[in-house]
Amino acid sequence: MSVPERRPGDTRRAHQLIGEGRASLPASRDKTRGVFLAYEASSYLALKEPELAAHSADQALQLARRIGAPRCEQLVQDLVPGFQPCRTAPGVTELLALAAA
Repeated sequence: MSVPERRPGDTRRAHQLIGEGRASLPASRDKTRGVFLAYEASSYLALKEPELAAHSADQALQLARRIGAPRCEQLVQDLVPGFQPCRTAPGVTELLALAAA
């Protein structure tokens, strides 16, 4: 079995589909929404898109704290070191302050 070749548009389409799926989740699935946001942040960080990553991570962290979802909060906390080199990117300073609070 061979692994399909990745194309540049694959990531963009994947993020679009994740966003659509996340938007369709009912409020009762907020933990799932938070986990998806944290995974999305991780993906954006890996793609060197710190502004998008910070936005997703911020949403995930706020949601996790609001609903009491420690696993989701830990997923975001695990990303914090990856944001250190890009702390001047929009949203990153605010995310780091929120994560430290």
